[in-house]
Amino acid sequence: MVKFYGVLSAVTLSVMITGEGFFNQTLPNRIKFQAKAENSFLSQNETASPEKPRNNPPPFEDNGGARWREAFFNNEPPESQDGGSRGPALCPITPLDQATGTEVLSDRPTLIWQGQLARVELYADNGEQPIWSQDLSQGDQKVQYSGEALKPGQTYDLMMFETVSDTFPLPSVQVTFTVIDGEKRQQVNQDLEQLNRELRQQNASEETLALARFNYLAKNQLWSDALTEAFSVQNPSSDLQELLQKTIPQKFCN
Repeated sequence: MVKFYGVLSAVTLSVMITGEGFFNQTLPNRIKFQAKAENSFLSQNETASPEKPRNNPPPFEDNGGARWREAFFNNEPPESQDGGSRGPALCPITPLDQATGTEVLSDRPTLIWQGQLARVELYADNGEQPIWSQDLSQGDQKVQYSGEALKPGQTYDLMMFETVSDTFPLPSVQVTFTVIDGEKRQQVNQDLEQLNRELRQQNASEETLALARFNYLAKNQLWSDALTEAFSVQNPSSDLQELLQKTIPQKFCN
């Protein structure tokens, strides 16, 4: 599940008083592993694997406007990872935590959030050093993972850092996710290729293509990738703008 960290914890105060560099510590000594200690809870509450995707992607028609809101709610988006009340100003949107019963298709996922972030780090499950990190600028709301392709079937921990001073980032949120593996992964990729090919033959717009992929991915409970499709559209329609600016934040961040 998503873990939030209090900014003024005893560990934080100790680090600030002694001047020890947070990034020079090994992972077991970091605040991150306050959350790691809860992994036994996740292992005892694993959700069943999502059903196999349909053999053929559903047909999709452009009826003169992209109906994003209908596609969003008709596919029953998962509940937010903390029961619908986030509290902190920082809200991770993608990837969704594995506690929602979802997985991730992309081996280079896009990280999307609301709020201010100073830094993100990605760890292989039980890893002590990050396999990738990225410092962020004020106003950034999205960044794509740019490291080596993530491994199918592998679980990862994403650590998000807020800044409480000009130079001192602190861990705020941890999201745990798994990249899908096996037969389902192969079938989903084949279906998406077929969907893209058929719609391009119909000269569908880029937003219509994105909506079709969104609809297919959401039906197969690959919500992190579905949401990424929505946020990837350049010059979104008013319907999509409402989804991005209102519907998604209300669902996952309030």
